[in-house]
Amino acid sequence: MTNEDILEIAKKQIRAEGEVIIDIADQIDEKFIQAARLIADCRSKVLVTGAGTSGTMARRLAHLLATCGVPAFYQHPGEGLHGPSAAITQGDLVIAFSKAGKSQELNTFCRVAGERGAKIIALTWYLDSPLGQMSDVALQIRPDEKGEGEGVLPFGSSLANGAVGDALTLIVKQMREFDLRTLVQTHPSGATSELVK
Repeated sequence: MTNEDILEIAKKQIRAEGEVIIDIADQIDEKFIQAARLIADCRSKVLVTGAGTSGTMARRLAHLLATCGVPAFYQHPGEGLHGPSAAITQGDLVIAFSKAGKSQELNTFCRVAGERGAKIIALTWYLDSPLGQMSDVALQIRPDEKGEGEGVLPFGSSLANGAVGDALTLIVKQMREFDLRTLVQTHPSGATSELVK
C-alpha cells in the first residue's frame, strides 16, 4: 500500500462518515420528539444500555446526560441480568442501543425493565426487530452503509448514534433548564467548566 493509497482510503472513509451524519439529520421525525420528551420528563433513573460497539455509544450517552443533570447511568445488559435489574423501579427509563435489535441479553434486560415499570427507548436499524417491537419509542438510526468500514464495520453507524444522542442531550438539557453554571460545581476537573462564561 503506497502513501497515496493510505491518504485516499482515509479521506474517502472520513468523507463517507461525514455524509452519513448529514443524512441522519433528515431521518429524525416525531419519534425523536417523543424520545426527547420521555427523557426530559423522567424524574427517576435513566439507564443506558448496549453491548459491544453499541455499549460504547451507550456509555457515552449516559455520561453526557449525567453531565447535563440527568440521573443517567450505563448498565451492561448481561450484568444487569445477574441481579442489578432489581434496581429498576416504576418511572425509570431505559435507552437501548442495538444495531440489529436482536441481542438476546439486551432484549431480555429490556423486557425485565419493562416488566418492572420502566419505559424503553430503542436506537436501532430495524424498527420491526424484537427490540424495536417491545420499545415504547423506537428511533430508526439507519445510515447508508457507505459509512461502514468495508460496508460492515460499525463506523458511520456509531457516529450516527452519537450524533442523535448529542442532539437528545442538548434538547433535554434545555428542556430541563439545566444551568451551565452548575457545570462549574459538578465538572471541576478538566477544562470544560472554564469555558462557561
